[in-house]
Amino acid sequence: MKKNYWHSPKVFFIVLNIFLVSFSPVASADNGEATKPIVENTGYTFPAEWEKQSAVWLAWEWNEFGESTTDEQHKVTAQIIQALHSHNVKVELILQTGGDSKEEVLHFLSIYNVDPKKINLREYKKPYLFMRDMGPLFLKNSEGKGMIADFSWNMYGIWDRDRAKSIGDVDKAMAQELNIPLLSSDFVAEGGGIEVNGEGVMMTYEDMALQRNPGKSLEEIEKEYLRLYGQKKIIWLKQSPLSDKLTPDGSPIFENFFGNGANGHVDEVARFVDPHTVLVAQISEEARNSNKLEKEDYKRIEEVVERLKRATDVNGKPFKIIRVPSPDLKLVWNEHIVQEEDIYPQFGFKPGDKVYQIPAVSYLNFLISNGVVISAKYWEPGKPEQLKQLDAQSKAILQSVFPGREIVQINPIEINWWGGGIHCITQQQPVYTP
Repeated sequence: MKKNYWHSPKVFFIVLNIFLVSFSPVASADNGEATKPIVENTGYTFPAEWEKQSAVWLAWEWNEFGESTTDEQHKVTAQIIQALHSHNVKVELILQTGGDSKEEVLHFLSIYNVDPKKINLREYKKPYLFMRDMGPLFLKNSEGKGMIADFSWNMYGIWDRDRAKSIGDVDKAMAQELNIPLLSSDFVAEGGGIEVNGEGVMMTYEDMALQRNPGKSLEEIEKEYLRLYGQKKIIWLKQSPLSDKLTPDGSPIFENFFGNGANGHVDEVARFVDPHTVLVAQISEEARNSNKLEKEDYKRIEEVVERLKRATDVNGKPFKIIRVPSPDLKLVWNEHIVQEEDIYPQFGFKPGDKVYQIPAVSYLNFLISNGVVISAKYWEPGKPEQLKQLDAQSKAILQSVFPGREIVQINPIEINWWGGGIHCITQQQPVYTP
């Protein structure tokens, strides 16, 4: 599949919908279909990401839509695994039944000096690339016992529930395979849309929560989010950036800008890095003065900062806020001159008009694991030096807040074009008591 073809909104959603409608992850053939009984949350919480981990889960997404595109995505996955293995982090890698064989996957990973002994390969009918969003939320109690929290799913709020039922539930299969209880909910959320500080506080967007759960009040949603995550309070942020929006029909997210975001994932904008510190994205003056999209996003992110300034932890103490530069979108977007045969005229654009395709780029969509933080970099030969400087600034900030961890930067742009990043395609599993 050619890159520019994939980035057209209409084709993106046609292909995505075909792929996801057929997605129905099940346990490998060795497992039955029965799941652990649904239970209540009695003292289980979602641990902070910087706590000790036993493994990181990823999916090896195979599809028939183009080998070159798939290989580029796999390169990102391989580099993540390489960085994790350099710090002796075990990887749980889900393959697609009938897709690339275990031998083919291990051969691909061998190019990156990945140790096959540190990978546990599993098979599901249709693994989903964005493991954090639809995959398991690993909970833990004070005795070190585990539980998996399982939210409902409606494809980032753009599908109705009946349609979403055609998609299987990877969480249930994992709970069975790991032989731990499953905590389910009829409310909708994704892992990338919620952050925790490890001491009872979580933060998320109001507009995301309401859009995912039509007909539900914010009070009802808060109660259920706290229950599943085992937290004590929520910091409600007002609204997510436009650049993170996703439209059901592939129409513009704003004026002549087309996006492939996730409709309100906080891990693109704000991240806890310890119980008392939050990193928040910052759009440069140059960027916000150069285009209307970033000008509007600047206002939205500054509102996030204002709410965080007024927020406190469970003991009433304020948080420390550290700003992290955002990649200027003009350095990474695809500019396109509309042609008569394009799909853009259906949205009112004429031949000769300019439109822009926006990837979900962020320096905050990083993964924290044992001894390492895996983050984004976007500069490559031929790109402006300004991008190289932004890469360096973000790395320096991460090193300052994670002095005991190595900061490894990789380029996730091929994942960004699908609407997420490094954090989105990974999910950490805490250490459980045997």
